[in-house]
Amino acid sequence: MTGRIFEKAVLILLAVVIIFPVLYALSASFFSPVDFTDSHAHLLPSSPDFSNYSMALSNRYYPRFIANSLITSLLLAALRTVISVLAAFAFTHLRFRGSRTVMIILLTTMFIPPDALLYPNYSTIASLGLLDTYAAIILPSVFSASSLLLLTGAFSSSDRDVYMASKIDGAGDFQYIVRILVPMAGSFVIAVFLQTFITGFSSYLWPLLVTSRMSMRTVQVGISMLGFAEAGEYGAQFAAIIMITLPFLILLGVLRKRIVDILSSGGMET
Repeated sequence: MTGRIFEKAVLILLAVVIIFPVLYALSASFFSPVDFTDSHAHLLPSSPDFSNYSMALSNRYYPRFIANSLITSLLLAALRTVISVLAAFAFTHLRFRGSRTVMIILLTTMFIPPDALLYPNYSTIASLGLLDTYAAIILPSVFSASSLLLLTGAFSSSDRDVYMASKIDGAGDFQYIVRILVPMAGSFVIAVFLQTFITGFSSYLWPLLVTSRMSMRTVQVGISMLGFAEAGEYGAQFAAIIMITLPFLILLGVLRKRIVDILSSGGMET
């Protein structure tokens, strides 16, 4: 009994530590300028200032920053998921010479430091004339060895007899993937999509390198260029930060059940 109480206390403490910065940022987004310059610190606004949100949204670039991040993150997540699914299917269901060697080569890319690829990737994108485009932000990240490894492990649990039976019934590979394989490993596929979306939305360095026009900046890069902090409008800065967390909260709410399945599942869904 004592052990369970201790575990719950530790979990509550960790939850408070993790969520406190978010709650403080939410509170600070309603601060008035006086609350930031007062002689003593505030945890709550003395008088909620809702104009911070309208000020953030009134910046002509801020909505574009959010749109750029959402577009690139969704496209990246969709492309990486599709590529990972097709590649994992090929390695687990098809028989071809050199498959093990190819798989090992692909997985070794996990050990290459991402920073070591910045210059080669930038040079390639620049030589193709893709700077300041969505393709420049997306293309270098469409393949992920870790996503391939996760889905390969999930698909390898599929009974090959089911695949052969579907072939006998006249189903093509694409039909088998869409109607049988992906639904069976749905939690793993959604995990790849969700992780890729969050990583893409949070990316800072690569979008900073390949974009120079304000209209092509993503929100993580552009939020520091809005000028609120320089003008002393810290409340508007916090409001802008809070608003970029909304896609994650919405995604968490929509996929809550799937996330629980991913964390609790030890294998493929049935």
